[in-house]
Parts: sequence; C-alpha cells; structure tokens
Amino acid sequence: MTKAEVEAAQEFLKTLGAEVLLAARQTLLLAFESQKASKSSQNTYGNRFNQFLSWSEQQQWWPARGSRRARVLEQCCPILKNPYGNISNTPLTERRTVHQVYTLKPQDTPAPLQQELDNFYRYLTDPECPLRVIDPIGESSALEYIKDIRLMLGWFCYKHTPPIALELLRLSHLIPVVRQEDLEPLNNREQAKLWKKHKQALEAWLCSYFCFLRKDLHSKSPSTKRNKLGALLALAKFLYSSEVEEEADYPQIPLFKTLNNHLATARKDISEWVNNRQSVSDFEKKWPDTVEDETALEVVRTQIVEPLRLECRPRNSRGHFRGGFVIAKSYQQYFKWALLADLPARRQQEYRSLRIALSCPVKRPEGVPPDGLYHPLPPASVREKHWDGTIKDNYLHFTYVHEKKHYPQGVWVLDIQQYKTRSTHAAQSIVIPNRHFSDGSCFYDYLEGYLYGSWLSGIYKNRQVYDWWQPELRGQRGRWVTSGRAEFNPGDACCLPTGGNSPKWCWGYVFVLPKTGFKADGPGFGGSFETTSHRKIGKRISPHTMRYIWATWAYQVQLNDAQTRSLAYAMGHKVETLRGMYERCTPEEKRRPIEEAIEQLLFEQPLSPKLKVEANSEWEILLQQLQKLSPAERERLMAALAR
Repeated sequence: MTKAEVEAAQEFLKTLGAEVLLAARQTLLLAFESQKASKSSQNTYGNRFNQFLSWSEQQQWWPARGSRRARVLEQCCPILKNPYGNISNTPLTERRTVHQVYTLKPQDTPAPLQQELDNFYRYLTDPECPLRVIDPIGESSALEYIKDIRLMLGWFCYKHTPPIALELLRLSHLIPVVRQEDLEPLNNREQAKLWKKHKQALEAWLCSYFCFLRKDLHSKSPSTKRNKLGALLALAKFLYSSEVEEEADYPQIPLFKTLNNHLATARKDISEWVNNRQSVSDFEKKWPDTVEDETALEVVRTQIVEPLRLECRPRNSRGHFRGGFVIAKSYQQYFKWALLADLPARRQQEYRSLRIALSCPVKRPEGVPPDGLYHPLPPASVREKHWDGTIKDNYLHFTYVHEKKHYPQGVWVLDIQQYKTRSTHAAQSIVIPNRHFSDGSCFYDYLEGYLYGSWLSGIYKNRQVYDWWQPELRGQRGRWVTSGRAEFNPGDACCLPTGGNSPKWCWGYVFVLPKTGFKADGPGFGGSFETTSHRKIGKRISPHTMRYIWATWAYQVQLNDAQTRSLAYAMGHKVETLRGMYERCTPEEKRRPIEEAIEQLLFEQPLSPKLKVEANSEWEILLQQLQKLSPAERERLMAALAR
C-alpha cells in the first residue's frame, strides 16, 4: 500500500462502528481468500487478529458484552440426537450366528508349545537369527502371524475331530517336519511315499479347517484364507530353517509346493473379488450417501466432522454446563476425525500408537518464546529404536521451527517414524494446519483443549484466576470446563531411559480410551469411528474406509499426476495402490469423463473446413471417420465403450 492508501484506510476505519467487529473473523477469512494469502500469512495475521478480538471481547465497549444470552447461546452445542439407533441395527454382513471363540489363549498354552511359539516369534523378528535365510519382519506383522497360528492350534484342540489333547499339541501338527536324517535311510520311492503321506495329511486338515471357516463361521473372504496360509508359510520356513541354505531352496520341499498352490488359488480369488468390487461386508453400509456432484469426503466433513466440532462446546442445548469428562470425549472424537478427514487419511495404527511427551526440561531452548507454548519432541537419544538404531515411535509435538522454516506462532507436528511402508517412503514429518473457523475459533483451540483442558472466561460459581501459559488469558476470572485428556485418568505414563543426571522424559499415548485411560487396540479405535459416523449419518465408516474415501475423492475431482503422487505419498502408499485397491468409484463414474468427451468433441462440434483439409494424422482421420457414423452406429459404439 502507498502512503496515501494507508492514510485513506486509517480515515475509513474511523467511520466504522465497533459492531463491525462482531463479523470481523468471517470478514478476515474472506479477505485472506480474495487476496490469496499464504498459509503462513494466514496463521501469523490471523492469530494476531484473534488475540486482538479476544481482548476486545472483554472490554466494556464490546457490542455484545451486555448480552449474557448471546454469550450462552454461543457456548451451547447442538442437540445430541441418535436417529439411527444402536450400531447393531446396521449389520455389515449377513452372518447371524454367535461368534465362536476358538483361539488357543496364552494362559492355556502348555509350556513346551509356548516355547516353540516364542522361538518362532524371535525367528521372525530378531535382527540376527541362526539359520534364518529370510529378512526379519516387523513386530506387528509377527504378532498377526502368531494370532493366526493360535487360531489354528485352537481349532485342532477344540474343533478338530478327533481333538488333540492340549498337552500333546505342537507346531508340527500344523506343518509336519521331515529332516534330512529321516530321508537318508530311504530310497527314492520310499521318500516319495513319505512326502505324499505328509502332503495328504496337510491337505486334509487344511480343507477341514477352511470348511469350518466357511460353514461354521460363515467366513467367505479369500483374504482370510490368504492370511492363514501366509502364517503357515512363515511357520514352515521356521520349522525347515535347518534344512535349507538359501531362500530359493524352500520351494523344492514338497510341503511348500502344497502351501504355494493354495496361496495361488487364494490370490486368484482375491483378484476376482477386487475386479468385481466384491466384499464380505456390505460396502454401501460403510459408504456415505451422496447427491449428484457431491463427494463422499464432502459428506464426511460437513455432516460428521463439523457437527463434532460444535459438540465440543461447554454447554448442552439447554444452556447447562456439561461434565468435563463428556467435553473431553467430544474433543477427542473431533480431533480423531479431523486427522482423517482434514488431512490425507493415514493408517489407524499410526494414530493409535501416537505419543506425546508428558514432561520436558525446565529450561527452554533457544527459539521458544518466554510466554509461548512449549511442548517439545524428545531428543533422538531417548526415543525408542529398532535394532539398527532407527527410531520406531511416533510423536505429536509443538515447535516454532520446522524444517528450517520459522513459525512465529508455532505449529503442531506429527513426527511419523514407524508405519507399514516406511522402508519405501521413509519417515514423515507432517505439519497440522491451524485452520480457522467462522465462529472465530481455530483447530489448535480444539487440539490444545483436548491435551490441556479448556478455560472459559466469565463470572461463574467457583471461578478462578487464569495463571497458565496463554498470555491473552492471564489474570482473567473464569473456570475450567474440562481438563481434557487428564479427565480419562491416563495410566500409560512411561519414562524414557536417560543418564543419571539427564532430564526425565515421560510420555503417554495421545488417544487413550476414555473409560480405562489406556491405549486403544484396533477394534476399540476403529469402533469409535463406526459408532460416531453411525450416529451422525447411519453409516459405519472406519478409519480404513476413510482411505478409500480419500482415494475416490482424488479420482472424482480429477487430480493431476503430480497431485495424485503427492496424495499417495501423504497417505503412505504407492500411486498404483491408490488407483487400484482404494478406488470406490462406480463404473458409471469412471466412464462418464470419456463419454462426455466423446459426445462433446466428436458429435457436438463439427470439424472446421481448415481441419478437414489439414487432417493428416491418424487421430484426425479417426475423428473424421467417427463423425460419419449414423445415430444407430453411435449408440452401438457407446454401448461397447460402456462394457
């Protein structure tokens, strides 16, 4: 702005009444949009302006100060309705039988068998393991294998006919073991006969077990069969580790051929299911209903996430204060959904295992303002690590400098070091944007309200004087409406190992279960999403479904190649996975762009005389030929394209 423009603007400000400040936040957002301001400018000037407005709202001249009713209404959340009833009203499968629990529990496992399972786990995960010729796998993958092996052992013990006595049960009941010394006394014919006997035994129990899954448990998914066979193949490699010199030797063992044949069949069935969009669960019950030109992601953000944000308000619809525990649950639900709906959805395991420091050194490092929020990332020296020294934990932290960029107001960052495809995409450090809302709040208000609690200024019973870290609130009278995460009495505080005179770094999980205060498991974490989405729109949307929704959104809004690659990277997988496994567009949606292009370019816009003269390329000749088609021929062409 020139000097004259600045002076004119100052004179114009003098003509405005204080009431314009009531809509100032909305006006500022429009100004940012019209000026195409950068994110950093929006954060910097937006935060300064919000501080000014927060101060103004406490002054006597503030237009709405005298209206207590107006303030109370702003603090009221919407009426909490549940028009769709219990989530059990929307079953995902046709299965109506009682779920059968047949796994072999650790407390029931005899000591010799438990020793075998422990050795198997170490074989899978230890960085150095004698006789192993395959690469180690992650702990989570190994635990999934152990889980499936325990299920099959339980089947042998509880469901097999005749059942095997628990004290006699061993891993060799799953995979028969034939050593070289067993074969040496035998001639070729006798060896073949022995292998045939064991192959038939393996085939027999596999067929019986898969029949049990299909008929008794109504488990029809080929993915289930593939997972069980994958666990058996890993077990077979463990049991035969002393019989091979390299990984290529395994397929020469007859039992491995049997397992690989079953795996090939399962993978073929999976491919057919994927191509036909077939699923055990009814995907329509997990997918938001949309109208024309509306994406599922829009429905999630407008009908689930935004109402959840409003539910974080301290009063109920009648104006009474809600309990601190209930408000903290609302903060947690909104925070979880915002991470998956406002940012590209990553795997739920990353958020379930997300940690946050619960203590830090008293002395602030350089760059942290004296009165600013201080919630650092623990140093690498005290982080949990893999055997090779790479960090294996994920943290949420607050910083003022990220990747050599300075943020005057600070930013919250997700430091993702451990996830499924880290070996391909490396560690990721993700800045959480501080988006501003029309009511004057911003996303960080809710994030910090969940972590630290929420303060409400005003004259209330049992009021206190604010004396914590937010300088704009210090000295104000009011009350804490919730203690945030602390309302759940977290029992997960752990101390990171340090030297004798070093600071003690304690940490806890960000998302603890409200009822227990401990880390949520997969069903508990994902189930909270399904319960919330069912309450809002009658659909059971899981964290994994959100990844489908994001991938489908990319297709629907027609992201270019660079944007698609960026989205795939942000979600932690390859572009091929994004386009293949996660696309949930209907065939009609996929055909629509080419059908519209053909109709517009070939049949609605005749070729110009100049183009007809210069048509010498194969494409231009093809265009000319297509325009000569009769209406009936055009319909047959469109029908062929639709197939």
